[in-house]
Parts: sequence; C-alpha cells; structure tokens
Amino acid sequence: MYSKVIFILISCVLLYSCKDNDDTTAIPEVIPQSNITVYNQDQLTDDYVLISPFRGNSSFLMDRLGTVLHRWSSAESTLMGYLREDGSVVRSIVTGADNGITIGGKTGAIEIIDKDNNRIWKWTLDSSTEALHHDIALMPNGHILASVWVVKDRATCIANGRDPNSIVADRLVIDKVIEIEPVGTDQANIVWEWSLWDHLVQDFDASQLNFGDASNGSLFDINQSTEGDNFTHVNGLDYIPSLDQIILNSRVLDEFIIIDHNTTTAEAASNSGGRYNKGGEILYRWGNPESYNSGTSPDRQLHDQHDATFVGNNSLSRGTFLVFDNQDGPNFSTVKEININVTVDGVYDAIPSAGNSPSSPIWSYSSDEIYSPRTSGAQRLASGNTLITSNSGDIIREVNYENEVLWEFDARIAVDGVLEINSSGFKSRSYEKNYSGVTALGL
Repeated sequence: MYSKVIFILISCVLLYSCKDNDDTTAIPEVIPQSNITVYNQDQLTDDYVLISPFRGNSSFLMDRLGTVLHRWSSAESTLMGYLREDGSVVRSIVTGADNGITIGGKTGAIEIIDKDNNRIWKWTLDSSTEALHHDIALMPNGHILASVWVVKDRATCIANGRDPNSIVADRLVIDKVIEIEPVGTDQANIVWEWSLWDHLVQDFDASQLNFGDASNGSLFDINQSTEGDNFTHVNGLDYIPSLDQIILNSRVLDEFIIIDHNTTTAEAASNSGGRYNKGGEILYRWGNPESYNSGTSPDRQLHDQHDATFVGNNSLSRGTFLVFDNQDGPNFSTVKEININVTVDGVYDAIPSAGNSPSSPIWSYSSDEIYSPRTSGAQRLASGNTLITSNSGDIIREVNYENEVLWEFDARIAVDGVLEINSSGFKSRSYEKNYSGVTALGL
C-alpha cells in the first residue's frame, strides 16, 4: 500500500512538471526611457524624483523608468523646488530684477503651485537692501525657511570691526534666515529670523564693536571672508525637525554651520536662550577651521560645497551629515558623509580649537562625471543609498555604499525626439511613493 501511494505521488509530480506551460504568466520586460542610462532594477530605490531644471519654468515628478508622472509650471524661472504634503510644490524663483544685489544665486521670490497647476501664492523680497537667494526649506507647520541677503554699508562694516582695506564696493552683503508664514496669495508673515550680523567677532580694531577672540568658533570673524562683498554666500538650507535646528551651507567659508531654531527672534540675536542656552550662536561647524582661525589650509575638507543635509535620522547611514563638495579636486567633485557626534537631544561636542572633528569623512564618492564647479547636491535615500545631482554634468545618479552606480538619468538625452527635461537642476529630491504629497496627486 505504501509503495502505491509513493507511485501515485511521483506520477502526479511528473504530470505537473510535464504540463504545457502556456498558463505561466510572463513577466513583462522593464524598458526604461532612453534618458535612463543605468537601471539596476534589483538594487535601485523604488521612489519618485522631483526635478526642477535649472532656471526652467517647470518642475517634473519622474519615476525611475524616466516616465514623467506630473508637471508644475509657471512663467517664472526656477532655482529650487520641493513637494509639499498636499501635492503642491514650493519653488524659489528668479525675478531677474537688478536692484543692486546681483550676486549669483539671487532669486527674489518664492511661489507655490498647487497639484492642479494653479499658482496659489507668490511672495517677493527683492530690493536694493534685501533679497531672497538660493535655497528654501519646508517646515512641518507649513512655514518656509528662506535665505536672505542683507546689505551693510561701509560705515556700518567699519564700526563692526571690518578692516577698511578689505571692503569692496563700499559694502558687505551678509546672510540672514527668515521663517515665512504664507498669507493670502501674495503676502507673508515673518515669524522668526536669525542674522549672522548679531554674532560677529574681530581682533582687528579694539576701538570698534565685536573686538575679542577671533578664534571663537561660536562666532563669525568679520575679517575672515575676503570674496569681494559676498560675505558668506549661504547657498543651502536644511531643517532638522527632530532637533529643531538649521544647517547653513557657506560656500565662501568652505564649511557648513548648525544653529538652533528653538529660539525667539530676540534670543536668536543673542548668545543665550533657546534649547541649548546659546541663543543664535553657532552650535557646530565643519569643513574649514581656517574660517575661525583654528586651522591651516591642509585642514580644509570642503571646497565651494553645496547642499549640506542631516542624515543621522536614517538608521542605514554611517554618519550624520552629507554634503556635495564641488571642487574637491581640479576635475572631480565628491559627496562626503561626516559622522559628527550629536546626541538625540541635538547636543554637539565643543567646537574644536584646532582642526576638524572628525578630521575626515566616514564615506565618500568621487567622480569626474559628477564634477560641477557650482550648484549640485546629494540626498540620503530611505534605502541607505545616495542620490547625487550634478548640475554641470546634467546627470542624476544613485550610488550605494560600495560606490556602485545603480541608476542614472541623463538630461542631455531626448526621449522620442523631445528634450523635455533639459537639465538635472540645481539639485533634485527623492520622494517615497507613500509620501502624502505623492498620494495627493492620485497617480
């Protein structure tokens, strides 16, 4: 009896294995668009990418096959774009007005375009004394952080300790950060602000303001920056919700800087108050200790860098901060991950009195193919991989910790004879498919 059962089972197996496989469901071949030059389906991150071509009029949400899923457009020239939870995009836009602040990166306005492609808000700050520039950062409460350039005249600079011989064009253009609450269709409440002008130090002239120890890393040495009238050139902002801190990326100082946002505006102008009782002073800085007279040229780790962001909230990250180092070499750029010690409460070690801490990145990715003397950026993805935007290279690529290229979009390649996305943009941003801003689009 036992042998009969075995025989029947074997017969059934043979019959099944010999069965005509016409019923087998074929797996469709995945064919990316022609502008997707690398497509490692097994390892790339399954997300969507928001691309705002540099100084273009449209922003595009694209899947990893290169299919454009959604578009937002206006008549404005765009520098940055971010997707909000309701499916609208917030974009920093270039007014083109010549009001006296003509430094590269000036924008002058911000707009919001809803998911149905209607502009629902535009706010302009573009005068001879103040102008929006470069980056913005979205906050959980719906507010927007924005970079602002402010003009300080020659007399004011000298009174604050600037060497008169290093003043160009009789002024300095300095940075401040404002928090904006959009109101109506074209108004805004500025509910918070921070200015580096409130946190200066100098050892040049004891008879002027701010005289003290110019190696104090919590302050900005007014005589350290020497790139014309452009004092710090903060080209990137990142908001860290879990710590209520802001990252400012300074191209001129070759470093990124972290400040406390958990302050009132009055506290932000002082050296006390806030979560860490330091007011608006610098909590930590990394990249170039020469900028606060605590290092030499070999200590410099960053070179005209962009897009410093916090990655410490990703359990797959090896470090805590990520940055695109534009001119790390004469013909290559490098994405660097830095493992700066920071507690869950946002407390950092003391700013080093000599050199950088840590002294070098914990991970890096270099290539001449991503070389971009200006602009560009990098983003840590949920998968632990890194999305890199090279504006000069006109590519966006994803790499893993083994420095393997898993995916690449090339903005120089047309699709079906049409070059709709003709630039990788200043920087792109990834959004997971379950992000509320994506689901709001009803894709």
